[in-house]
Amino acid sequence: MTLYNAYKKRTKNIQVDLEEYNRMRAADPEFYREASSLQYGKAPKTSKDKIDKMAQELHDREQKRQEFSRRRKFREEKDIDSINDRNERFNKKIEHAFGKYTMEIKKNLERGTALPD
Repeated sequence: MTLYNAYKKRTKNIQVDLEEYNRMRAADPEFYREASSLQYGKAPKTSKDKIDKMAQELHDREQKRQEFSRRRKFREEKDIDSINDRNERFNKKIEHAFGKYTMEIKKNLERGTALPD
């Protein structure tokens, strides 16, 4: 459903030029080809301004995607328990899955009561 909504949103900006469509259909007798047509794979000529519009739309979508993503701020007060970004994500996943089971062990290690005498 999401892909369909994105498709509808993108096609909202496209204007259909019926005059050009009818002109192209009249110029090419095999505009609607049959399976036995020898012109299989031959695409109709696309005007330069339509190609430019498509390129501009792709560029606009890329710009919007770049604006949407942002870099997370570095917080100095946060405890560092990872060696790189990938390890940090792994640690978050592990903490989310097993944090409730390892909470007591962590507290004992911090207090020093888990170590043998």
